[in-house]
Parts: sequence; structure tokens; C-alpha cells
Amino acid sequence: MTSTSKTFEALLDDYFNTFYLENPADATHVGLSSGEGRFNPATLKALRSQHSRRRAALAKLDTVAPSALSNEQNLDRLAFRTRLLRECEEFDRGRHEMDPAGIDVVLGFLLKELQRGEDKPKQAARNIRRLLGDTPRYLAQAARLVTRPERVWRSIMSDSYKASGVFFDAVAGFLQSNGRQRPDTTLLAAANRACERYHDSVMEKRLAKPGSFAIGATALQRRIRDELGLDYTLGQVEAVALSEIDRVGGLLRKACAKFGKNKSVEKIVNSARTSWKPEGDLLALYRKTNREIIRKFKAAKAMTFPSGDSLAVTLVPEFMQHVIPMAAYSPPGPFDKRQRGYFWVNDLGRTKSSAAAKLAERRQHFGLELTCAHEAYPGHHLQFIFANAHPRKWRRIFDEHAVFYEGWTLWCEQMCVDLGIIKSPELKLQQLHDALWRCHRIIVDLRLQTGTYSHGQAVRHMQKHLGFTKARAKADVNWYTGSPGVPMSYWLGRLENARLYQKLVEVRGWPLRRFNDWLLSFGTLPQSWIEKYGLECR
Repeated sequence: MTSTSKTFEALLDDYFNTFYLENPADATHVGLSSGEGRFNPATLKALRSQHSRRRAALAKLDTVAPSALSNEQNLDRLAFRTRLLRECEEFDRGRHEMDPAGIDVVLGFLLKELQRGEDKPKQAARNIRRLLGDTPRYLAQAARLVTRPERVWRSIMSDSYKASGVFFDAVAGFLQSNGRQRPDTTLLAAANRACERYHDSVMEKRLAKPGSFAIGATALQRRIRDELGLDYTLGQVEAVALSEIDRVGGLLRKACAKFGKNKSVEKIVNSARTSWKPEGDLLALYRKTNREIIRKFKAAKAMTFPSGDSLAVTLVPEFMQHVIPMAAYSPPGPFDKRQRGYFWVNDLGRTKSSAAAKLAERRQHFGLELTCAHEAYPGHHLQFIFANAHPRKWRRIFDEHAVFYEGWTLWCEQMCVDLGIIKSPELKLQQLHDALWRCHRIIVDLRLQTGTYSHGQAVRHMQKHLGFTKARAKADVNWYTGSPGVPMSYWLGRLENARLYQKLVEVRGWPLRRFNDWLLSFGTLPQSWIEKYGLECR
């Protein structure tokens, strides 16, 4: 290893070892045991100190010659720099002053411990008590940081607060079942009061200007270049979106025509949904479908499947039902010893009394084959399991590049159609309609973050072009406001996979398994980086 390579490795080690030492909650999130039971410091002094370290790391990174690094090191260099730049931008624009995410942070880390409780109940109970004890301190500090809450984010915070009571009831039930202790009631009551004070403090403060969630054209352009790995201008991104909307829309109209004249995709899919009769337990159906999807992809020799991982296909807890419409996935931490993911299924039919109402709710899961392929195998779960096993330690934590992980899941959905994994004409139609939705996401994400669209205009766009209800469109757009560049990453990433497939499978003759395994072998990084530094070395 050259001196430059050693300097680079030392820079990574020094930065992240210090970061996880000083931010225990982040350490827990990635699966390091050193931070269990503690939240991060949430003071302006701590944030400024971390910002100074980021700036220093960026300056030192600029002294490292990329030509002296290996291909794998260059991939880490790009990912490290991208993370530092994004975090610097967020601090400089004062996101900590606008985003009242404190309650979500508390609930998120308590949820992680509840998950741990499935196989390590004593350790989880101990950590939960420590977190509950630290909640008043953390939320009091976090509330002082928020000086001008962004109105959309404040609304999201309010919804989380409304659900926190049910959440703490679930925590109380877990502690009751795992060695209840006398202080538990006091700890839970104090955490509940801390959430109430946090909520009330945020609600009393003057709102930021409308549209303050937008990062602006310059920052969005940088993220497209660095986080998505694309050399497109903002105008070219919009041109790609409009072209794809026209192309996919044409495919959708052609597919609809096969069902009869003047039939919309909504009518066709709704008709199939209302005639679908899922028998028995919905959770059992998801588990059976997941096994069948795995079997068919293995038979198609589409990719290598991991060994030693675990996937829990389980019902959404009551306190999470308001944030998960049908299904979702939670990956294991990069350094968790047990690589167990959670595939959440939201069976709202269980809350209904009549058989007709139960059936109506369960019919909302029509198309669960695509959901399984997207969230579990070979989608998110398989991809993150491979990423978490990467031999380069810090590669595993560079997991924020949605252009890869969401591009991969849409690629999996497309393979379901191309390989005959799903045969239902209505499901193929739904896959096309979902593709059109992801194309429109590019437009909405771009216009929201550059200030071309207000929140209301973005909601109306989704209603007009995709037939969404106002509630569904609003929920979608609420998420877009806090994740600039991520919504557009879905379809742009899917296009990147298709571009590489054409180059490597159709032109060079790679088998499909080789292509997919190659894509998965680098972690969660933009496809263009993988192409530049990984194409000739595997």
C-alpha cells in the first residue's frame, strides 16, 4: 500500500471512529454496540463541532491524489466526499433550525430496540430503559435547536406526536413482558411529557417562510452530479422526465387498449382488485408469495442469493400503521452481527369487524407479488445484505445513494415482467402505471427543490397526472420535501441499470446473473461510479 493509500485509509478511520464515538445513536444505527441506550448530543455547540470536523476532512481529502488510490479506494473517496458535502450544505442552510424531527428520532431508536427484543429481550429492555431516561434531555436540547420550523415538517412532527402515545403503550407492554421494574412507569411518563413539551415548543414558534424546504437549483445540481452520479443539467433532467413520461405513457395506453376501448388503468386494476379474493391470513399470503418469488428468480438464474441472512415478514405494529400504507422494509445495520431485515405488512383488515370490510382492506394489497420483489427478494433486502457484507468496512455505511437502491428495486420489478415471474396482465399494467408515477416524481422533485412548484402545486400535479387522491398526493409530496434528489432517483436509477444492461448483456454478452451480481458487489453507490472504477476489475 502506497503512502497516499495509507493516508486515505487513516483519514476514513479517524473521521468515522471519532464520529461514532461522539454520536452514540448513529453508532447504534449502523450496528455498533458502543452507543447502545444513548441519544446523540443535540446542542448547537455539538453540531458546530461536527461541522468543523467535516470541513477539516474535506480539506484533507483535497490533498489526496485520486491517481494514487486503488479503484475501490476511489469509490470510497467519492462516497465520503459526497456525504461530507451534503451534511455541510444542510448545516449551512440551517436545516437543524427548521426540521422538528426529535420525536421521530426517539421513536425510531426505541423501535430498533423493540426489534432487537425478538431475540435479545434482556439487552433490548436494558437499552430501552436507558433511552427512556435520556429522552427528556435529548428532546429539550432538540427543541432549542428548532427556531423556525418549516410548515410541512411541523405537520409531520404533529402526526408523529399524535401516534407517540400508542407507541409508548407498546413499549410499556414489552417491558411488562420482559422483567417489569418499578421505575418503568416513571420513565415512560417522563418520556411522554418530554414529547408533549417538544411538540408544544415547536408549535409556539414562528414558521419559516413557505417553501423553505427547497434546497435551490445550485445545491440540487450538485446532488444530481455527486449523489446520483449523473452529468445532467437540471434542464436535461426535466427533458429526460418528459421523454420518459411520453414513452411509458404510450406503453401504458397500448397495454390498456388490450382490455377494451376507453378503459383507464385505474378502472382495469380496480376491477381486478375487486375480483381478487385473498383467502386466509394476509401475512401468511405474503410469506408464501415471498417464497414463490425467490423460487422463480432462482430458477431463472437471475442473481446469486445470499446465505446466513434472515428476513422477518411481520405485521406492522399499531403505532406504525399511520406511516406505512401497505408494506415497507427496514434493513439491518451494516455492522449488525445478525443480518435480519424486517418486511412490514400493514393488514388494516384486522381492525375491521365485518367480513366485507376486512376483505376490502386486504384487497388493497392486490399486486403483492411486485411488492415482495421490491421490498424483499431480490429487492431491498437482498441488495442491503450484499452491501453490508462488503469487505471494505466503511463502504457499508455509504448507503444513501437512492439512485442505486431504488433503481435496483425498479429493475427487480421490470425483471418480474421480463422473466415471466408475474403473468397477470393486470399486474403488468400496474407495473407500468407505477413506472409512470416514478417518472412524474422526477418532475415534482425537481420543481419542488428549485422553487418552481409550491407544495400545493406539487400535490395538484400528482392528482392531475396520476389520479391520486389529495391525501395520497399530499403524503407523497410531504416526503419529497425532506429528501431532495431521492424521489427522482427511482426512475433515473432504473434507466442507469437499463443502460448498463444494454452495454454489458446485450452487447458484451454477459449472462444476466453475472450482470446483477456485478452490480450488487460494490455496495450502494451510483451506477456511473461502478462503471468507471469497477467495470474492468471484476
